Amino acid sequence: MNEPPKHWNLLDYIQAFFPLQLLLAHLKYNLFAIFFWILLFLIVNDSFGYSFGVPLLFLSPEYLGEVSSWSFFLLGISLGGFTMGFNTYSYMKLGPNFPFLTTLAKPFLKFCINNALIPLGFTIFYTVQIIQFQLFQELNSVGAIALYILAFFGGIACFLTISFAYFFRVGPKGSKDPAHDHTAKPIASVIHKRERWYDRFGKKEDRTSLYFGKWLKLFTSRSSKHFDQELVEKVFAKNKINASIYELLTISMFFILGAFNSYAVFEVPAAVSIVLLLTIFLMIFSALHSWFRGWIYPIMIVILYGMNYMSERSEIFNYTNFAYGLNYESVEIDTYSVHRIKEIANDKTLINESKENYIETLDAWKEKTGQEKPKLILINTSGGGSRSALWTMIVLQNADEALNGKLTQHTQLITGASGGMIGAAYFRELLLRKNKGEIDNLYAKQYSHNISKDMLNRLSFMASTNDIFFRYQTYDYNGFSYTKDRGYAFEEQLHKNTNNVLKHNLGYYETYERSGTIPTMIFSPTIVNDGRRLLISSQRTNFMTASYHGSNMPSSNENIDFHSLLSHQKSNEIRFSSVLRSSATFPFVMPMVTLPTQPEIQLMDAGIRDNYGVKTMMEYLFALKDWIRENTSGVIVIQIRDTQKILDDETYKQVSFIDKITLPFGNMYKNFPRVQDFNQEELMGLGAQSLGFPIDLISFNLRERQGDRISLSWHLTKQEKQLINNAFKSKKNQHALSQLKRIL
Repeated sequence: MNEPPKHWNLLDYIQAFFPLQLLLAHLKYNLFAIFFWILLFLIVNDSFGYSFGVPLLFLSPEYLGEVSSWSFFLLGISLGGFTMGFNTYSYMKLGPNFPFLTTLAKPFLKFCINNALIPLGFTIFYTVQIIQFQLFQELNSVGAIALYILAFFGGIACFLTISFAYFFRVGPKGSKDPAHDHTAKPIASVIHKRERWYDRFGKKEDRTSLYFGKWLKLFTSRSSKHFDQELVEKVFAKNKINASIYELLTISMFFILGAFNSYAVFEVPAAVSIVLLLTIFLMIFSALHSWFRGWIYPIMIVILYGMNYMSERSEIFNYTNFAYGLNYESVEIDTYSVHRIKEIANDKTLINESKENYIETLDAWKEKTGQEKPKLILINTSGGGSRSALWTMIVLQNADEALNGKLTQHTQLITGASGGMIGAAYFRELLLRKNKGEIDNLYAKQYSHNISKDMLNRLSFMASTNDIFFRYQTYDYNGFSYTKDRGYAFEEQLHKNTNNVLKHNLGYYETYERSGTIPTMIFSPTIVNDGRRLLISSQRTNFMTASYHGSNMPSSNENIDFHSLLSHQKSNEIRFSSVLRSSATFPFVMPMVTLPTQPEIQLMDAGIRDNYGVKTMMEYLFALKDWIRENTSGVIVIQIRDTQKILDDETYKQVSFIDKITLPFGNMYKNFPRVQDFNQEELMGLGAQSLGFPIDLISFNLRERQGDRISLSWHLTKQEKQLINNAFKSKKNQHALSQLKRIL
């Protein structure tokens, strides 16, 4: 090897160490790529996405229904892909700063070896986190964990091997080594000046570097002062072309995989899809940056505004997320305007007919109870992804079993949001099948197991491979053709997990609700366009949308009946799973549901306005108070909450300097559920005073303390499922069950 100058001291060696030079160059010139690594570090360190369970997706990835060596192997492949994306982007961006690379055989390989400080550091840190989590949280054996880690490293090695094989194959053949090219013309000599200690880290002039070469031996770089600058640029230009082709091939491969998303084998762990998405962003940016250099940012801004402009004036880039079963092709498109909303809300014929029909539903329910004045049970179930879906199922199963079926017998209405309504809908379907004699045991553990199965992997994979730019697959339902996206993936996974028992349209349930066989469900997704709520049920809800139910108070008509709004779009034929999804569209995780109106309106999670269904329930009570007062002995409101209103060990900390800056914004998100609690408590209190019949409130809470960590996600770990299963046995929840027994 070339020996470093003998007069060097320790600081000279440190300054010349090429991996360190690259690290500092990243911090100075390559913060875009560094941001992704920081994000990954924060995730696996449990410092980012804590509440949503994102770290758990990385520490315990699930593939084909279980955590296995295959899931870690796929995670290794995805991290290998991200590492290569990082290397190619870094080589094109930083390589010209180190012209000595052109003197080396296989310069890209040498660059990757010396650029491994960040990837290697992350891999070691990540491996330690996996071992700790699997050992102390999942309680796996040392042998099983060792297999996971070997599979993880195997996946990384597999992708890196294939990638380097590509670069060796397409590398220049027969070209002269610039270091031995005697025809190379010398470039202008460098003007010497007094060197500062940091010049070696930031300047592009010739400098000595200590780099890892063949067999990881340490070499001293050759001088590149005598090289023809044109030749140096040609070497990097050739590498830039090869790297760009590699990036485009890799991106294309990811998108091609999206065509096979309907096959279970391609339902990769959600963590793989997250890394895949980061890789795609990094590679696309890299490919664009390598050709446009400093113009990349203004070009991206122009492209973004161009796409927005075209989306407002045509179907291009204006992606529609469909509610399957609705007619989006009708010539008669219902308008959405203030005038139309007021017209629906003040239509006395619709109001009176819907109220009369619903009173018939109440009469049928009362007859089913067999009591002269039964207790009317109304269930509020909170949003919260899979944890709320499973918790709702467990509470309904256990409480109804403990009450010998009296809970389902007395329940007439279910309201709420997101995951809680999905769990309640599944329980209601099973109740219907039991009443029809199709199943024997409504309380079988298999049903709670079904609703807790993963729904995130398929959704995430569809998002990363299909939803970003091109949505080229279609789905036929009810005589119409719809575009597939992650909303479709979510619905299909839900049907698969629940053995297709929910595969009905909305209108299927009307007869059973009207006869009192099953409770009524009213969904209330938020209309993004103006913040109103759309009330969706198999029955018309106009009696709940009237202007304060006949009072002279002015009304903004907050609630809109779904069937009245979409009178020409086959509203009762909407697929029931699309209704569930419209009420559970957590921002960015699932796309907003577009309805066929003019202009189109978008639906988002019901929890934005009413996470517990209290507003909907109070509208119901005020509209039907006369019948309830005369025909029942009072109302029992059962709240199935994923989090207790005030946690047992809740504490408050001193506001710091940073808090004073962030709190005005963070407060809106952090206290969002609590503000709803305060408002709804007040609403229920006023209602209890004015309605004229007793109202009892009973709460079943999943999380009672701050340390009860259960992710707000569509994926639950084995440990989280166990915590939810055991929560019903808590002292407070057993006390709530005793109260319910006493009141009934």
